[in-house]
Amino acid sequence: MANTPPSEPTPTDPVAPPPPAAAVAEVNPVQLPEWLRSSQTEHQPTGWDRVRFFSARHNGALLIGLGLVLALLMVGGGAVLVSQVADGVRASASASPTPSPTPPLSRVGEPRDLFAESPAASFAPAEEAVRMPAAKGTGPFTAAQVRNALESVRKALLESRVDISMFSGDPEPFLALLAPDARERSREDFTNGSFLRYATRMASPSEWEPGVRADGRVSYRATEENGIRLLEVSTEFVWAYPFDVDLRAPAGASVVALRDRVVWQVPHPDDVPVSARGLWITSAEAVTWNADCAQLRAGWVQEQFWVAGVHRDQIPAGDPGTIFDLDAPAPTTTRC
Repeated sequence: MANTPPSEPTPTDPVAPPPPAAAVAEVNPVQLPEWLRSSQTEHQPTGWDRVRFFSARHNGALLIGLGLVLALLMVGGGAVLVSQVADGVRASASASPTPSPTPPLSRVGEPRDLFAESPAASFAPAEEAVRMPAAKGTGPFTAAQVRNALESVRKALLESRVDISMFSGDPEPFLALLAPDARERSREDFTNGSFLRYATRMASPSEWEPGVRADGRVSYRATEENGIRLLEVSTEFVWAYPFDVDLRAPAGASVVALRDRVVWQVPHPDDVPVSARGLWITSAEAVTWNADCAQLRAGWVQEQFWVAGVHRDQIPAGDPGTIFDLDAPAPTTTRC
């Protein structure tokens, strides 16, 4: 086959090597195996999502107890509902006021913008922030092939960093987006705990709040490895996760930032067998800010400042340095 020279990255150039910075926790930037050298939408969590999320972190005995409590509440709720229906029959329909919209309340009962006073306050909702560049034919890849590859990467980013399934410990929807031969290789990452380089799991369903925000950029180029023509897509994003912390928490303590850099590859369909066609992850690295170190080492994301009846941790959020700024190098020093 003819060798095709790599085209220029589109639309951004690689970021220069980052200088040291402070107050971050690093997810080991382990290089994933290079190509074959060894051979949809964010949604608000429902009640059932919360149950699945809780079960991913706790044993079945607690869920049995929770079921008994819910059964008692349903019995009591039925009696209250009968009483309310009877009262409604006696009330005049014209006397019922039109409910006025109220701002959403946080878990602590206060209307709050959890992103306020953080650099993520200006970020867009994650689904809007994950935008792909215009698809153009490059090297041996047609514009349609580039468009399909970029859409696959977009879906993978949302499934891995934003979707409730991944948050609660279920990687299968994400893995289904990869090439068949790539799935088992990536599935191992969820066994050995190295997945945080490209996927997010939440430690606490009671504190995490929906509404991930993000900022990022995407570029692509045609390249070749071992005689296989590849479309390589590079993504760099800052993901901002809101947590409902105590009102006494310092400014910015409700946001955990995770900045990643991932390289995805799609081989030309003429160069590989059917089982190898599709999306592959060839390298990934990430750093976090304001994440609890113990949970992070276990592969779960949780903010540093949290309260469970009493203060258990009062570590201030600290200076985020350059982690939110994609025009600046990502921090590299660690505190975990």
